[in-house]
Amino acid sequence: MSPQKVDSSVDYRRIGELSREFTALWTRLQAFYLDAAVGFACVRNIVESDHKVLRNLASGSDLNSKDFRDSLTFGYERIFSEPFCTSAIHTATKGEVRKRNEPGGSNFITLGRLCIVSFYDYWNEYLRREYVIAKGKLDKYEKDEKTVRALLKKHASFDLWGDIRLLRQSVVHNRGFAISEIRKCNLIHWFKPKDSIDITPDKMTVLFRALLVFRNELDAQQYPPTYISVPRR
Repeated sequence: MSPQKVDSSVDYRRIGELSREFTALWTRLQAFYLDAAVGFACVRNIVESDHKVLRNLASGSDLNSKDFRDSLTFGYERIFSEPFCTSAIHTATKGEVRKRNEPGGSNFITLGRLCIVSFYDYWNEYLRREYVIAKGKLDKYEKDEKTVRALLKKHASFDLWGDIRLLRQSVVHNRGFAISEIRKCNLIHWFKPKDSIDITPDKMTVLFRALLVFRNELDAQQYPPTYISVPRR
């Protein structure tokens, strides 16, 4: 088998750069997610520790109830040595704080949604066009939006990004509830129209892994195709 001719229109070096840039984004958002999750767990542990102390102090009294402990005020003065980013004026009960920091709580939901929006905006506003240019399918100076959209659709349409687009639209344009087009998802079948787009840790794990697979596939495209010729006996 003779070696395949390298496609001179493809900028293999640029594809490698795009792969490394996307890797950096993936790593940064993964670290952001993990660091935030650790913070949520620490705050949750503080509340649970307070509850344990109160249970011991109020043992045998009418105050020894979960509802009472949850109704007490939570403050950040033990976490920050001085007021930080309006922490001094934050008001919440211990029950509210514990609930929002649980794996299915509002903090994790908001965190997952932020990651979804960040990944898709990077793809849609930058990586997608640069990828098609590097593949030699779009002139980087092309200004006609209709032409650009047609070429992006033809050469950079992926089920994963299409599904993430629908998740993002639901979050950004429909107050976090699934739009009717969510039925068009090809890979992600977690939500029905009007469902809350709750990106819990288990769902975020799936998305991080799927995006890592995309990165691996992108990374592989930086290498020109080569074949080894094996003589017949």
